[in-house]
Amino acid sequence: MNNIKCQNEDISIIQGDMSEVLDTLEEGVVDMIFADPPYFLSSGGITCSGGKMVSVDKGSWDKSLSYFEKHEYNKKWLLKCKKVMTTNATIWISGTLHNIYSIGMALEETGFKILNNITWQKINPPPNLGCRNFTHSTETIIWAKKDTKLSKHYFDYSLMKSYNNDKQMKDVWTGPLTPKTEKSLGNILLKNHYIF
Repeated sequence: MNNIKCQNEDISIIQGDMSEVLDTLEEGVVDMIFADPPYFLSSGGITCSGGKMVSVDKGSWDKSLSYFEKHEYNKKWLLKCKKVMTTNATIWISGTLHNIYSIGMALEETGFKILNNITWQKINPPPNLGCRNFTHSTETIIWAKKDTKLSKHYFDYSLMKSYNNDKQMKDVWTGPLTPKTEKSLGNILLKNHYIF
């Protein structure tokens, strides 16, 4: 677990395995969480990476689970997140069709209020090697607040508008895949969840 220093002294970024980090934090101290939980894709299949056919297997932490096991896993880690969040905290969770629908349901079952469903449209997705369905070119980011009634989430409408040529920011964000230069630690970080 690393506590990374930022230029802004009001911000601490904690990097580490979610199951270990959340248990070390006090209740009600985290203002925002960004989670990239397992997609449960490691099933012996193949995908395309950098123009080459590669295995989808990332490790035992990403092995396919039954729907029930996956959903119980999602509810468990979401409850841990909720415990450490401040009253007005929000959580951002990214994922694909392989897990995001369970996460959405688990958020509602654990008392979170979903604020937005953001679609990240990738302008350069890897090709679909099976050629039996559409190319996966999007990921979903669910933005939710801790509580349906008590929480007052923060949203800087003017700033978001300024980033979008003075127009309201939409819930579809278009951009490229994460470049290799931003993946400096490679597979070491793939199993980690990031908590901010």
